[in-house]
Amino acid sequence: MRIAVVGLGLIGGSIALGLAGRHQVRGYDLDEGTRRAARSRGLDVADAMADVLPADAVVVATPLAAIVPTLEELVPRCGEAILIEVGSLKSAVAAFAERAPQSSRIVGLHPMAGSTASGLGAADPAIFQGRRFIVVPTARSDERATAIANDLARELGGSITLCSPELHDRAIAVVSALPLATAVALARIVGEAVPLPLDAVAGPGIRDATRLASTPTDLALALLRAPGLAEHLASLREALTDIEDALGDDATLRALLDGSSARRPT
Repeated sequence: MRIAVVGLGLIGGSIALGLAGRHQVRGYDLDEGTRRAARSRGLDVADAMADVLPADAVVVATPLAAIVPTLEELVPRCGEAILIEVGSLKSAVAAFAERAPQSSRIVGLHPMAGSTASGLGAADPAIFQGRRFIVVPTARSDERATAIANDLARELGGSITLCSPELHDRAIAVVSALPLATAVALARIVGEAVPLPLDAVAGPGIRDATRLASTPTDLALALLRAPGLAEHLASLREALTDIEDALGDDATLRALLDGSSARRPT
């Protein structure tokens, strides 16, 4: 299958590298330096987005704000290619698909994988191994488009969850945006409150808990627009208050600890 990948950052680059051994893959990135770096890693790279076509499927892995403009540019010229976008929020793509030509085939795919590192230099197809891929059909998805998205996710080592754009974005508010906001707040508090140089006392606990505070700013801003985040932050404040109120009461604290441990994803 001929697969084009537009956007060769962490996710797009990892997808291109992961599929290159199985398919005829050609990539494109707006940044000339990224294109040179991609060629040095063995990828076939075009110097203009139009030159990735024709293709059977085009993976759009640009920054979130550029996904819809990229789809708008691709739709009139992609022929029968399936357009698969891998952004972290889906409402804008779903709205675009509603007004796209009837002949278009557009499906969302969100790999629940990544890193606080960014760019092609951090790309590694191993980040997808054992991870969930959320497949998000749109008004311009058909059985074939969804099947191709499923197949590519499995080839990259992932498993599939299928849901609507609305459910996807509501879920991302909880599993991505809320942890990000919490990490940002925790990093700020720890940096101001620790009585010794932070690097001298920081262990894996605080490093893991604040890892998401290093999320690239543009991606972080996009995630913090996820619908429902304000309500989840209010719930987090209530949960912290429960812990505060239970300090000194070991029985209540034990119940809170046991309950949270049982609910943690594995």
